[in-house]
Amino acid sequence: MSEELTQEMLDELYGHIIVLHKPVFSFTKCLTTYSKEDMIALATDLRYKVRRSKTKTVIAEDFFKELSLKSQHRLSFQPKETIQLLKELMNGPKEIDLIPFSRKNPDLFDLLYFRWVFLFYYEDTYTLVLPNETKEMLQSFIDDPDFREENKRKSLLRDHAEAFMNLYGAFETDFFLKVWRQHNKQYPLELNGLLFELIGLAWFNERLRFTDSLEYIFDNSFLDENDVPVFLSSSSHHDYYQPTKADINYFANHEFDERTAQYKKMSRFFAKKLNSQKLKDVMDLIMIYIKLDLDMQGLLGELNSQFGIVFDSAKDVEEFSYLYLNLNNHSRKLSNKGHTPRELTKSHNTLSSVPNNVVPFTNKNTGKQEPIQVKKIGRNEPCPCGSGKKYKHCHGK
Repeated sequence: MSEELTQEMLDELYGHIIVLHKPVFSFTKCLTTYSKEDMIALATDLRYKVRRSKTKTVIAEDFFKELSLKSQHRLSFQPKETIQLLKELMNGPKEIDLIPFSRKNPDLFDLLYFRWVFLFYYEDTYTLVLPNETKEMLQSFIDDPDFREENKRKSLLRDHAEAFMNLYGAFETDFFLKVWRQHNKQYPLELNGLLFELIGLAWFNERLRFTDSLEYIFDNSFLDENDVPVFLSSSSHHDYYQPTKADINYFANHEFDERTAQYKKMSRFFAKKLNSQKLKDVMDLIMIYIKLDLDMQGLLGELNSQFGIVFDSAKDVEEFSYLYLNLNNHSRKLSNKGHTPRELTKSHNTLSSVPNNVVPFTNKNTGKQEPIQVKKIGRNEPCPCGSGKKYKHCHGK
């Protein structure tokens, strides 16, 4: 998990994901720590067939049969780090510090959700348990060369999907297939095969979704399906930024490009004022505003309300404004189909054809000003950050 677990989030997990019980080690004992009603609800949520009228023990046995039937396929979509964690748990239970451990293992909650692994909280200690029966079942295939090869291919597919959502927000399935074929000739796919794989991947990724026609893929945290055609038509005059293999590897794990000189300069500006954790939060907020073309005035208000940042000298205001506008113009944007505004201006010969999200700034070396306006979001429109709130109640405060 990328954010710290609040007490409210922990309260939601206790009794649902986190088992308030002394650790036990057989699958049946692990699952029957829940009430019968909760066991049936879990089975329903996972689409497992269980005999609801039977005892908790029989329901647990039915649950494990379903788990065994579907584990090899579902685990093939999991990242190598998750497979490695399962291998570690084969050696025995593992006591963890939940928040730091979940940050380092963001897919831990997939393992807990599907009940491959159970997390017990007892006497102020969190313990991860891989039940004995699950361990035996996993050992039958987890080291198999065919499984490892399938997992490698699907890990690549997941990386491409994550990178595309971070670069574009929404994109044509045909474009995804084209880039896949360019970078992964060892794993040839036709359109139907690609869609089959991606639909399977979407089971584990709440962001990854398709329009009904399967013509478009989009980031569900940023767009609703009905908004996809409008979003894509607004940038239809741009070609997609063509990602390299290095881009795929980087944006599979990073929502923003933190490698640019402009990002580093902005980070150094705030490093004088903030500790390392607040610095990361502030930079993430700035990059969200830039990536989604949100109003800079709203950003200033949020920097103040969330972090108490006030620019109380003309020098600070001038320096921040310059750094922000420069960072904006050198950052990859969803509305530019992954291009930076500066990349697009270089491809146009006249000012009138420059894209509408380049922000004016004065180049300190040349003194040349480039006046283009920033796109704005309506106050009553849904906030593009994906919160589900209206913009005026979210990033437009």
